[in-house]
Amino acid sequence: MSALDPPLSTGRDPVLGEHGFWDYTTPGAGGMEAFRRDDYLLLLDDMAQAGMNSLLVCVKWATTGYRSGLPFLDQAPGNPVIESDNALLRLVIDEAAQRRIKVWLGAVVSIFVVESCGGEPHETYEMRDRAGSRLQVGVYDADSPGFTERAVRVCEELVELFPHARGLEVELEGSGRESPHRIPRYNAWAEAAGRPPFEALGHPLDPRAFDVPAWRDYTTAVRLRVLGAVEEAVRAKGFRGDLATIAETGNADYSVCHEVNLADLRGQRPDWACVTYEYDKWRRRFAMMDLCLEQPKQHGLRVFYLPRGVMTWGSRWPLPIPLEESWRRDVEDIRLSHPHGVWWFGCGTVSEGSHVALSRLAQAGYADGIEARRALLEAAATLRVR
Repeated sequence: MSALDPPLSTGRDPVLGEHGFWDYTTPGAGGMEAFRRDDYLLLLDDMAQAGMNSLLVCVKWATTGYRSGLPFLDQAPGNPVIESDNALLRLVIDEAAQRRIKVWLGAVVSIFVVESCGGEPHETYEMRDRAGSRLQVGVYDADSPGFTERAVRVCEELVELFPHARGLEVELEGSGRESPHRIPRYNAWAEAAGRPPFEALGHPLDPRAFDVPAWRDYTTAVRLRVLGAVEEAVRAKGFRGDLATIAETGNADYSVCHEVNLADLRGQRPDWACVTYEYDKWRRRFAMMDLCLEQPKQHGLRVFYLPRGVMTWGSRWPLPIPLEESWRRDVEDIRLSHPHGVWWFGCGTVSEGSHVALSRLAQAGYADGIEARRALLEAAATLRVR
């Protein structure tokens, strides 16, 4: 710690509604991707001993980490949950309940493997699965044909296959970007909403880098239609669990901003909690905590904060600060701002992956993912749940 970054006055210890981990069963992610039964049971035991009560398992990311019957979802061989025909994930949900740990399921409904999904993504990129196979994945506009229908089908399937899950988190990552082909769609919305046409906005760039309220309101309106359709569908299936969605933030040179209009989210989808994240604790820390924690609460939203856990992802490695310093700063910020819940992104790993890699953990001084997880649990030991 430098003299320019003194300890903060943390006040009273926060009492969180939920506290736990967020991780992925999906190919290419690392994290839980290669977990087997004993890995999960050890994780749950560590969480229970630490007093945690919440676990979010993201089973649909760019790739798919559960056995699905939907024709547009990839089904990679060698994935333990898929190999078990979902029995492994059902075991995790049941074992968690025995430890009084609530399990959420998470799905990114805007990114798919192009070969299985088809359609016209506005952006594509390449990733590798554990076998080293190259996958082309696409990011789809939330207002593109078939988008809402696919999102609804994924969420319906999850609540049908895993009825004991008690929360559903829906993410629309990258679905709100400005693209020339979306201008007519924006203009149609603007005319109906009494907002300025695109041509009057100047030249807005990525809304996550600069504050362009009209474009953000448009993409928020599209997002809320998707979430409304999902909510109606899963409730019709009998799902009575909690709902949450990520509200993305931007942290760029000269600006920090929201991608989602939080007032509209609270006003139109009051039953949805808001998930925010910030992994670069060395950049504009206090401005980002205002965006991530204070502003959602001011709008009356339940906010779950998603800080860097056992995560080695980053545009540069080694990170500018050690993992331990990132954890320390986040614990301070959580104690100051008292969000409803906290999920640490990354619970450890037994493999290499995009989000976390054993090789990088070794460079950070950890023998394995278990040692790293337990170091994080010790760092977060002052956080308590109801």
